[in-house]
This record gives sequence, structure tokens and C-alpha cells, in this order.
Amino acid sequence: MEQFRRYIVVWIIVLFAVFPSLGQSFADMVKADTIGVRKKNPYLALGEILTINMGVWAFDRFVARSDFSYISGETIKRNFETGFVWDNDHIGTNFIMHPYHGSLYFNTARSNGFNYFESVPFTMIGSLMWECFLEIEPPSINDLITTTFVGSMFGEITYRLSNRVLNNSARGANRVFREIFAGIISPIHEVNRIISGEAWRRSNTTISSRVPIDLNFSAGINWLKPQFGKGYQPFAEISAKLDYNPQMIEIEQPFDWFSIDIRFCTGHKSFYVSKMGVTSALWNKSYSKKNGDEWGVGVYQHFNYWDSSVRKYQQTPYRFAQVLALGPGVCYKNKPNKNFSFKWSCYLTGIGLGGTLSDYFWVDKRDYNFGSGFSGKSNLSLSTFDNRLRLSITAGNYNLFTWKGYEQERTLYNENLKSLNVQGDTGYTNFTSIEAELGYWSKANWNICLVPEFINRHTNYKYRPSRQFSTWNLSVKAGYTL
Repeated sequence: MEQFRRYIVVWIIVLFAVFPSLGQSFADMVKADTIGVRKKNPYLALGEILTINMGVWAFDRFVARSDFSYISGETIKRNFETGFVWDNDHIGTNFIMHPYHGSLYFNTARSNGFNYFESVPFTMIGSLMWECFLEIEPPSINDLITTTFVGSMFGEITYRLSNRVLNNSARGANRVFREIFAGIISPIHEVNRIISGEAWRRSNTTISSRVPIDLNFSAGINWLKPQFGKGYQPFAEISAKLDYNPQMIEIEQPFDWFSIDIRFCTGHKSFYVSKMGVTSALWNKSYSKKNGDEWGVGVYQHFNYWDSSVRKYQQTPYRFAQVLALGPGVCYKNKPNKNFSFKWSCYLTGIGLGGTLSDYFWVDKRDYNFGSGFSGKSNLSLSTFDNRLRLSITAGNYNLFTWKGYEQERTLYNENLKSLNVQGDTGYTNFTSIEAELGYWSKANWNICLVPEFINRHTNYKYRPSRQFSTWNLSVKAGYTL
């Protein structure tokens, strides 16, 4: 509970102290933003949160018959007596699925007239309801954090993208397609459009259709070098990159600009998210000069995730995530002529919660340590020949500290693993990723890219021998930009 209190205090301080210190009052940040047009309805939002939770619980209990869903008054009482713990779910469950679940909570409020900041507490209410009442397992600290804060990040992004698809002046098949596609992106938003009648009511209101986006889909082959063994393993890769408001024009509210890079790999009887990166502007100030230089400084929220398909003990190449990260950033761009452009960005972050592969901690479904720390990331992008030939280099260094471990003399084989409440192996991890992307973009928007990535992990354990490991990824893929 003490660790949980520290997390909450830290992020309250961030919200109320960091933004005003940058010259923009908190009252200005939480005012009704330009994207919200519906009258606030807190009762409907809370009712939808209850419906989501009860629906998921009913499926788990009566269809899937999952052990954790057999709740009773006694299990609820025990949850409150035990308090919050660190759980042992798979990294994809904790850092991908829980944020997505949180995005549903968030959009119950966001699509009922509340702005970004006002929707975050609804996300926390939904998470607390699930953690404390609807599972027999003790409530999870990491689930509450990721569902609330990262879920709000995912929720705002999906809300804005669904609005980008919608057009209230459209009719016929075009209108139907837009509503269906928006519902896939943000189901709760579309549900509320149906409830309010906006899904079929015609008007000239096209909420955010003027916001430009760059979207590129690609597919190809990824070669992964495993930790032990010779050669590389091939996987099929599907990926997507999206820039919302790519020129970063008029950033006045949180998430007026964001960038997403997500990759899926399949092969060797597995399908998984191999990499996901999200960067979003919470606050930004732009500066321009007559010679074409454009500068921007601001506060940015980050989500970065790496995973590999190998699941065998001591053979997993890498696994790392910074899921709750916030800090200042600087962006610069210049285009001296139509044949050449230059972009550079640099970010420093404090990591509130992350995860890193452990060489020793294998408990239930978990083979990684939780932790917090700091990171730095930089990106350099060059384009020439009328933006046809492009080169991008991204380097990130992430430092994660695992504070709450178990004593040296304790043996995991003799523990009740369900009640082992630790972040993992006490220690410190340095994780480095350097990726280059060289590609050619045709006039017809087709492109082909070569993407090598170097990954290095070095972990110093307090009670066990240190480990270091380096590996390579190599992707060759063809894509199309919409």
C-alpha cells in the first residue's frame, strides 16, 4: 500500500505542478476542449462502466468459467483486507490488454461530454471496481496504474481517431461505413452516438475531420536472433505508423499531436505485438524563424513496448516496456528546399512504471520485473529527392530500477506463488534500442523499407550474477501510405 500511495502522490504532483510551471495554468489545461461537443452525462458514463465490468465478469464466470471470476462476499472482504499487490500476469496482459480495457472506461466519460482530464477519474473508478470486487485475486497495483493512466492515453487517442473518421454530413453507404469503422476504433464512443441518435442524425458538424493524419500500412519479413542458438528466426510482420497532426500545428490541448508505431509478428505458432511506441504532446510551445527553422518544446507522454515470441526459460531474447513515462522534449525541423528536409527530436522522461525481462524470476505467467526509473530518446529524420528517399534513426536508452524484491535466502520453488507480492528481482536494468529505417516512397504512395534494430540489455542484480545480452532484428517490408 505504501508503494501505491507513492505512485499516486507523484502523479498528482506532476499534473498540478509541472503544467503550471511551463507557463500554462492548470485551469486552462482542463477547460472544455474544442473536440468535446456533447452535454456532460456522468450518470450514463458510470452506468456504462458498470455494464462493461459486469459484462466482462459474466463472460468470465459463465462462459469461460475462469477461476478468478468465482467471487463472493468473502472474496471481496479478503481483497480489502489484503490490499494492493504486484500481480504475475503475462507482460502482454498487464501492459497491452489492461490499457485497452482502461480506454473503454475512459471513453464512457469522454464521449459523454467530459474533456481529457475530467475523464481520467472515471477510468480509475472502473479499474477500482474491477480490482476490488470482481476478481478473487487481490487487487493489483500495476493494473490500477496501467488501466487508469495508460488506459486514458489509449482512450484519448482512440476517441480522436474515431472522430477523425466520422462525418455527420455524410449519408448512405458512406455514412454506414464511417460509423462502423469509428465503432471498431472506439466501441464505447459509437455506442453513445447510437444512444444520442448522432449515428444517423445529419448535420454540418464534422468534429475533427480537418485534422491531417499520415497513415502507413506495411507487411514483410522480420528476422529475429534468439538468445541461444545460431542464426535468425523468420517471422511475418504487419505494421502501421500513424502521425496525428504531423506538422504539429496549433497544439492547444493534450493529444493535439501524437505518433503511433505498432508491429505484429506471427510465425512459429505465435502471434504477438512485437513492438509498440506511442508519443503524445500534453503541452507544446512552437517557435519559428525566418530562415525556415521551426522549434517546439513541451511535455510529452510516452509508451514503449518490446516483446519477442520465444517463451523458453533463459532463451527469451528481450522483453521490455516503459508504460507510464512523462517528461520534457524538444523538436526541430527545417526544409531549406523542396529536395531536402531535416527533423530532430529529443525526449527525457521519468518512468513511473515499466517492466524488464528477468533472468531468474519465473513466477506463474511472469518472467519480468516491474520497476520505475528514467529514459532518454532521440530521433533524426532526413529526406531527399523530393521526399522520396528517407532515412530515420531512433536511439533510446531506458533505465529501470526494481525496488521491492525478495530476500536472498528465499527460494521461489517453496513459495505460494499466488501470494508472492514483489516487483521481481531487486536490481537495475539498462535497456538500449537503436533502430534505423531506410526507405523509398514512390509518387503512387507505395514504399519499401529496410529496418535493422540493435538491442542491448544489461541487468545488475542485487543477489544474483549480472547478465548482459545483445541481439539484432532485421525487417524488410513494403507498404502503402493513405
